Amino acid sequence: MTERTSSDVILARLAALGNEFADVLGHRVHEVRKLWAPVPQSASYEQARAALTQIHDIVHSLAGSGKSFGFPAVSTAAAPLDGLFRVLLEHRQPLTAEEIAQIELLVQDLEKSSLSAREPITLDDLKAGGALPTTDRVGLRVLIAGPDSDSENQALRDAIIKFGYGCDIVASRADIPPVILQGAPAVLFADISATDDYLTAVRQGPVVSKLPLMVASVQSGFADRLKAVRLGAAMFVAKPYDIPDVITLLSAVEEEQTQRSYRVLIAEDEKSLAMFYQMSLEHAGMETRIVSEPSKLLDAISGFDPDLILMDVYMSGSTGLELAQIVRQFPAYTTVPILFLSTESRIELQLQARHLGGDDFLVKPLKPSQLVSAVMSRANRYRDLKKLTDRDSLTGLLNHTNILRDLEREISVAARSGAPVAFVMVDIDHFKKVNDTYGHVVGDQVLIRVTHLLRNRLRRVDYVGRYGGEEFAIVMPNTDAATACAVMNGLREASNAAEHQADGGTFKVTFSCGVATYPQFRTALDVTQAADEALYKAKHSGRNQVVAA
Repeated sequence: MTERTSSDVILARLAALGNEFADVLGHRVHEVRKLWAPVPQSASYEQARAALTQIHDIVHSLAGSGKSFGFPAVSTAAAPLDGLFRVLLEHRQPLTAEEIAQIELLVQDLEKSSLSAREPITLDDLKAGGALPTTDRVGLRVLIAGPDSDSENQALRDAIIKFGYGCDIVASRADIPPVILQGAPAVLFADISATDDYLTAVRQGPVVSKLPLMVASVQSGFADRLKAVRLGAAMFVAKPYDIPDVITLLSAVEEEQTQRSYRVLIAEDEKSLAMFYQMSLEHAGMETRIVSEPSKLLDAISGFDPDLILMDVYMSGSTGLELAQIVRQFPAYTTVPILFLSTESRIELQLQARHLGGDDFLVKPLKPSQLVSAVMSRANRYRDLKKLTDRDSLTGLLNHTNILRDLEREISVAARSGAPVAFVMVDIDHFKKVNDTYGHVVGDQVLIRVTHLLRNRLRRVDYVGRYGGEEFAIVMPNTDAATACAVMNGLREASNAAEHQADGGTFKVTFSCGVATYPQFRTALDVTQAADEALYKAKHSGRNQVVAA
């Protein structure tokens, strides 16, 4: 499906939701009038409480959803009623004559707003700042802006290539490989002293101008770092180059290029609004799950592992503030961002929401672009922070603990869906000999090149981790043993063909694999033990082969 076709589909679905909203809008406004009519004659708050509560539920919904479905005037008219009725319900006092007169005027405004023309949702409404990671699986390349004759540039290029990245020295736009101009993932690298000439010559056009920029300088103080920021640099490197540090930065960029879509849990009890959020976020490439009943929130989190929770402050049966406190009781969810959604504009309640576990407060109504931008920035920041504890420092892959956690989660999901899950253990053959013969720096190069191979050949839904030393682990959702073995044999053959460079020339490495699957083995522990035993058989049956448990 092309981007244009996808946009047309989402616009059509949003338009359909808007039609549904328009169909019931008149009835809901009429219901407000009907409920309000006897309230001024009520002798006490208790007599009016039921009607006030029902009116508040309606106007709260209209304030939060009117603009989203093409009726901004309805949101504008319903918002003051929402706030006023909330205060009246909190204070539990009989209405004064002034309050009755004010509410009557506001109800009249709401009735007028329901007759306003509907505004269509356009493609501009679907656009948001930033972009999700590309689905392109071509290996990352580095473009060094500068003269090819520069010995420092040549040395840097050769060092980067040894770690398995493509690298080119480019002095002008004409030197850029066509694959980059066609959208292949790349990083632009420039010495800060060359930015006025070579970087300007290279960094032209819509594709290259948007590439992540890495700037290097012999001065690592504030002035050069500020200049780098003003050039739009995402990364800064001090000279002389520490190649492992450069590779770590490139590995982080590559990991972003191939990472899974953001997962967002939507806790919203109003169905149409929840679907609006879901479609807006899924159009931007995110995975979503809706929870309409607060009591089911924990079950939904445990099987979904969200990067962010989008939560309405006011829901039936429980408030968002109460739910946030429950979520924060679990150590695994203490850092998951929670974005509250509400028409609430009082600063003190927003501060209370943050104090009780919320990370931000989004005021309804929201355009799709506003929602996507807010969610994306928070989810991206969350993943960046998780990398500090969840990732192996050399390869950027998941560490031992977290790859096993992902295996347990996928088995939990598979237990409900009936789909298989494959777990693969990979071990580089004779890796100790590589370290002993060529040194640990070359050994690290081998590990990183194998990392590139796994990242770029596997699916985005697969999890790849460094299990320890020269061992890797892979979790393949919805994959049976035969398919996993076929995939790993293809990767094994690709590894066999790759040449690694060292001072003494070139050499090749092979690896062995053990495969085990759920539900053949019922628990995560059973699966890992079976895969380990299969790997042992592969290693002791001649290596360079894939064995299924």
